[in-house]
Amino acid sequence: MNKVAIGLPVHNGANYLAAAIESILAQTYGDFNVLISDNASIDGTDQICRAYAKRDARIRYMLRPENVGAAANHNILVRMADSPYFKWAAHDDVLAPGFLAACVDVLDRDPTVVLASPASMLIDEFGEALPYAAEFAGMIDRSGVCWPVTPEKNDGLMAKDPAVRFEAVMLNMFMCVEIFGLMRRSMLLRTPLQGPFCGAAKVVLAQMSLLGPFWLGQETLFFRRCHAQQFSAAISGAYRAMWYSGRRDSIFTQQIKLLLAYCRVVNATELTVRQRRICLRAIAQRALTRGQQWQRLTGALAEIPDQGRLSRATNPRGILAK
Repeated sequence: MNKVAIGLPVHNGANYLAAAIESILAQTYGDFNVLISDNASIDGTDQICRAYAKRDARIRYMLRPENVGAAANHNILVRMADSPYFKWAAHDDVLAPGFLAACVDVLDRDPTVVLASPASMLIDEFGEALPYAAEFAGMIDRSGVCWPVTPEKNDGLMAKDPAVRFEAVMLNMFMCVEIFGLMRRSMLLRTPLQGPFCGAAKVVLAQMSLLGPFWLGQETLFFRRCHAQQFSAAISGAYRAMWYSGRRDSIFTQQIKLLLAYCRVVNATELTVRQRRICLRAIAQRALTRGQQWQRLTGALAEIPDQGRLSRATNPRGILAK
């Protein structure tokens, strides 16, 4: 059994998949295996994966006969793994060679830490860092979309108090890059994993935050690629719902599922009355002031000042973070 399992879910990811796999195989820490679940791709993903599986015995490739939805495809990989540490990897992101070594060292040294996430940088289709636009206080990609600045410096995720950590997830986390950190699989399995609705990754992070502190590294070892073909760039709420669940759902239904999932996470965790109150207040605050879909449902399409981020009125494509 390897100490680390890396689960790579992919659907039609041929454009960037080879670079992602190469960055994994180039890790200085070598005690890992890679599980790739191909969600019925119809581009060149299958050929790329089979070639790498032949080249490196640590890679195990599975091709799904039909699209089961992104959420199910992510969860399948967690249940297939048997390693104490687990990491999801996206087909279009890149790891620096020292990513795993830094994260494993932290989890080995501090048993209270449930998730280790180094600093991140946003890159474009060609692997170049996104430029900062002072007028928008954000990073602008080649499609003109504004992304939040990374690292987000969300120190609340490392606090001792679980309510403070949960509040940090709900109110100060936008990019959710921590979902690609290295996790204790035993703690990840105590969460509901990813549900079939938009924002499910953040629900996982919210419950992980209640189980223990995160570690946020200072060295940039994770490169999050921003490009027009990715799920996050989709304008259509219906498309985003289909991507997650594999079936059509209304925007309203998706948002209700997300809200209820956050509430279940809080109610399922042993907390003091004060801590529970803080968590529920954070959920309510996020629902009223953060979610783009909630803004659309309530007709709040005007510009809302928020740490310099763009609203949908300023940027029609909107902020792409969950």
